[in-house]
Amino acid sequence: MRKLIIAAAFAFASLTAGVSVAQEKQDLTPAQQAEGRLILETARNLVSYGETKGDALALVTAAKMMAGVPGRVLADGQDGAAGADKAANFDIETVLKKAEDLAQGDELIAKVAADVRSAAAANSKAICYWEYYCYWNGWCEYAYACW
Repeated sequence: MRKLIIAAAFAFASLTAGVSVAQEKQDLTPAQQAEGRLILETARNLVSYGETKGDALALVTAAKMMAGVPGRVLADGQDGAAGADKAANFDIETVLKKAEDLAQGDELIAKVAADVRSAAAANSKAICYWEYYCYWNGWCEYAYACW
């Protein structure tokens, strides 16, 4: 009887261990992936605009958009196949520091930057990622994948 109880406990533990991993994996529908791509492309353009024009609000908004999509956003040229510990994330912190430097103590920018940092920290643990992928013909887009 004791062996049966132990076997049942091991079986239950193995089943529930898979559930915790499955909860972190976020399979997105094609519509959700299209929305994520649009958000990331817009954020990428806002970063370029903010850096060019010295616009702190554009930079902090772009970082917030990138931190808000489900999963991690990888840096250019990185792919998530290397594993969670070897894939570099898009550097939201650098964008936020530029925004704070340009804002020169603006409380709104500082508050939004703090919120974005906490959202980005939560997404850095995700097992799904957005990779900026360029095809042979020069067309580039964000691709969503999970391990």
